[in-house]
Amino acid sequence: MSLAPRAAIAVGLGGLAGAGGRWGLVEVLPASDTWPWGVLAVNLAGCLLLGYVAAAAWSARAQLPVSLGLSTGFCGSLTTFSALTVDVAEMARNGDWGFAASYLAVSVAGGVALALVGAALRTAWRRAAP
Repeated sequence: MSLAPRAAIAVGLGGLAGAGGRWGLVEVLPASDTWPWGVLAVNLAGCLLLGYVAAAAWSARAQLPVSLGLSTGFCGSLTTFSALTVDVAEMARNGDWGFAASYLAVSVAGGVALALVGAALRTAWRRAAP
């Protein structure tokens, strides 16, 4: 089996797991009157994991089926930019501009920060490995 079919299977399986994980976390951490905690949690967790996986892929200099399954598949379906934007738009529509701006800022800045943390964790783990 060539890389393309294995990669497609890995992305599909990762996507299935990520979508299930997102649904479960959003159900466990429903939105409050101010913020959609479940969406925030899945987006930030996905950024952390994707930072780690991306750093692993960079060090390997390869797009292996496992890294594609974890990054494109799992993280891609776990995280949800569309729900983030709809939530921000709804907050703004309701006149909650402060909540909309702070939710967007926490989501973006927190996501970038956690992606960097994930990459740093992968780098530190790789250096510590024998």
